[in-house]
Amino acid sequence: MAVVTVSNVEQVAGGATHTNPVSASKATAPPSPSVITPSMVAVAVAIVGMWFAYRYAIKPTTIGIAKNYVPYAGVVASAAALERLLEPLSQVLMPTTAAKTTAAQSKTAAQADAANAQTTAADVQPKVEKAASDQADVEALRNNRAVLFWAIASVCGLGISGGFGLFLLQSIATGHVNSFLDLAVTGLTIGAGTKPTHDLITSLQAKASGSSS
Repeated sequence: MAVVTVSNVEQVAGGATHTNPVSASKATAPPSPSVITPSMVAVAVAIVGMWFAYRYAIKPTTIGIAKNYVPYAGVVASAAALERLLEPLSQVLMPTTAAKTTAAQSKTAAQADAANAQTTAADVQPKVEKAASDQADVEALRNNRAVLFWAIASVCGLGISGGFGLFLLQSIATGHVNSFLDLAVTGLTIGAGTKPTHDLITSLQAKASGSSS
């Protein structure tokens, strides 16, 4: 929800002025199906495709992870490297600069009108509504970007997991772990970035230590 509020200065009888807030809100559109659907499909295809590649083509030596080794440097390092790799894309894919500029200009125009004592609240309201609408467009664009980058990071994370034989679940399992499930979990974890990855690994390590004690 985008909310814009300006202080409207209005002249009243006797030449005095008083200030009243003028607000407008606009619901932010959810991520577009045209972004969500291809993103989900791409990740699903990457999981299946990478598992087959890992199992039948690449066949890397699975990297063992000691249960007491924190923070599972291989996974965290991969997540960090992936974050750095994707940083330049944030300036190229679905840039928000133009939309943010438009939203700022709309809000500035509404504030300028509101500061004019000769302008009534009714005259200011449409400009405030436009500013709220423009801000909602910025937030909607950010939502779409978040889904798109989730898909890109997840696909890359799956490639890292399958390509290097890097798996998380096997590090806490006492028995056989399905490699398809392990690849999916590890790849999506790497794609989530360093903070969520570190938190998950810390939790897994604590759980593994508790089960071994």
